[in-house]
Amino acid sequence: MLSFRLTFRFVVILALLLSGVYPSAVLAFQAVGNDARVVAPSASLGGSGDVWRLRIREAAAVQGDMVRLGDIADPLGGLSEADWRTLAAKPLWPAPPEPGKPLQINRQRLEAALKESLGDLAASCILPTSLAIQRGGAVYLEADLRGLVVQTLTPQINLLGGHGELTDFRLPAYAFTAHEGQTVELERGMVAPGRIGLRFAVKEMDGTARRRFTGSVFLNLWMDVPCAAVPLNRGDAVSPEKLTFRSENLAYARGAIWDGRGGPWQAKRAIGIGEAILADDLEPLAAIHRGDRVTLVYRRGNVVMRTLVEALEEGGPGDTIAVRNLSSKKQIYATVRDSNTVETK
Repeated sequence: MLSFRLTFRFVVILALLLSGVYPSAVLAFQAVGNDARVVAPSASLGGSGDVWRLRIREAAAVQGDMVRLGDIADPLGGLSEADWRTLAAKPLWPAPPEPGKPLQINRQRLEAALKESLGDLAASCILPTSLAIQRGGAVYLEADLRGLVVQTLTPQINLLGGHGELTDFRLPAYAFTAHEGQTVELERGMVAPGRIGLRFAVKEMDGTARRRFTGSVFLNLWMDVPCAAVPLNRGDAVSPEKLTFRSENLAYARGAIWDGRGGPWQAKRAIGIGEAILADDLEPLAAIHRGDRVTLVYRRGNVVMRTLVEALEEGGPGDTIAVRNLSSKKQIYATVRDSNTVETK
């Protein structure tokens, strides 16, 4: 008679759950939802005055024929380990019939099923907006996916130098694997300051990807970068005494920061005090400036002639600039050799 009552009770609970299950299996991930808290009196066991609650997870995978409280809940507060072991073993309802196919239970049906199984203790449960439950396989919760992201990206971030910080994770609330042989991996992609797109793959043991899902995370990368110690005007030489360094978050930089190498350089635009210097802010330092008087060397065969000319524009070694002969006032083009000489043929 007792066996019949228990069987009938589980049939009732299963009917409550199935009446709230969506007609098709839930996707392997969904957006993070807010928990809906149940207003309840303080819970205690065995005369203990310690207040505790049971937080029902948003997703769970069960390995047996029966869903137990420990499969879907985590204790909060002052519940002792012994009392939790007793509660965790409590059967709730039969597991979904088909392995590897998640089913979703809305909050109303979940609350009714917990009341049927737990009685007054159901009032101490903190319920999510819905519960996705699967028979077999495993579930990766948002915290698991976050740990996977940190573990995978940290070595790549360290190669960038500076101090990196991952923030603003935008990840699925959970992801299921269909059986023990499947794992969730984060596929490698480009890592740079700012928002990083993430692509996860659910893979078989042979590496075959069964499905993929996405997320993102923001990388703050703090580095010491060269800045102007004094105001720099367009055309000013960028020399060590005009520079200082300060820490800057490259995630918000307007472009690629100058690495401090190469040169000599001059500013292509006006740069204010304390402003980070971008690679595009610099150009090779001009050896000759507009208005400079330099020697023009004319070569043809064994003939070499020299005359004084005025530079009409600036340029560095190898640049072709316009110059004007001071005697004839004729304008010609010549190649800059050094700060005192240009050549033409």
